[in-house]
Amino acid sequence: MVMTLPLPSLRVAAFRGFRLLCPHCGQARLFTRYLKPVETCGHCGADYSDIRADDGPAWLTVLCLGPFLAPLAFGVAVSGWPAMITYPVLAVAIIGAVLLLLPRMKGVVIGVLHVSRLGK
Repeated sequence: MVMTLPLPSLRVAAFRGFRLLCPHCGQARLFTRYLKPVETCGHCGADYSDIRADDGPAWLTVLCLGPFLAPLAFGVAVSGWPAMITYPVLAVAIIGAVLLLLPRMKGVVIGVLHVSRLGK
């Protein structure tokens, strides 16, 4: 079922991708697994098979989290708290933040590439 919807704006497509939804219609899920995008949207039929996000999502994730996590890590390092407790907690927090944000950034990149037609 291929629907003929108008192409959304860049902002709308990026926001839909951030919410892990199809950037074109905003109705169906964008990923089948953690970072595996669907070939085509199950609702509108938008084709995502030839869009390659490559290193963009990882770069964007580091760019977004770096300003928050670097001062946090420095503050914990100089706090004087026991390292046996603080470093594992800090490592779990950093890994959790990256794992939470990475698919959302991939959705944003796919949405931007879909609207700008640069992925094809």
